[in-house]
Amino acid sequence: MSGLKSFTCTARSGYEVVQTSGQKIEFGETRHLTLARPDKLRVEEVSNDDNHDLALFDGKQITIYDADAGAYAQAPQPGTGNDALVYFIRDLHMRMPLALMLSSNFKSELPAIVKTVDYVETEEINGKTVHHIAGRTACVDFQFWIADGPKPLPQRVIITYKKSAGQPQYWADMSEWNTNPMLASSVFNLALPKDARKIAFAVQLTRPGSTQTSDVANGVVKP
Repeated sequence: MSGLKSFTCTARSGYEVVQTSGQKIEFGETRHLTLARPDKLRVEEVSNDDNHDLALFDGKQITIYDADAGAYAQAPQPGTGNDALVYFIRDLHMRMPLALMLSSNFKSELPAIVKTVDYVETEEINGKTVHHIAGRTACVDFQFWIADGPKPLPQRVIITYKKSAGQPQYWADMSEWNTNPMLASSVFNLALPKDARKIAFAVQLTRPGSTQTSDVANGVVKP
């Protein structure tokens, strides 16, 4: 994947949120990913309640739109898609479980963070032969189901956050892969509803020494 100049795919995914009671509640979403290296990424997210959200890196800034809140936040971020992904997660504290897979550093970073990898078995997903592997890092356990043949693309991913309370999981079934898409430049143009409100990311409103953030800004982040 790190060697692909561009691709599109669809990820039908779910993630668990551990409640204060200890119960795990699963939320679902479908993400349509469009990537064009070195500096373009569009993630359209459709939740189970049919809200359409957007994350867009256009080489100049990061924009996140939350349809449920009718609001969007932006932060300047020139540079590559790799730079944007790091800033998105580390500095803005946003959620993107498959971020490393979208980075061109994916191949080079894996040996440094993966502690063990085991081959589980060969099986079938949606009529395709796949190789099931399982591995561990210091922070997560992961499983990949990778297509057999000349295009070894991931078909399914499960991530267990073993250091988080309750060890919640994230899973994604990945399909509709296109590794040579014809992408119009307009794909990465920002088009938001006219009534969308601009707000700040929560971390942009946090003052040094303060633990309080804006409730509205927090609405940009899924639970």
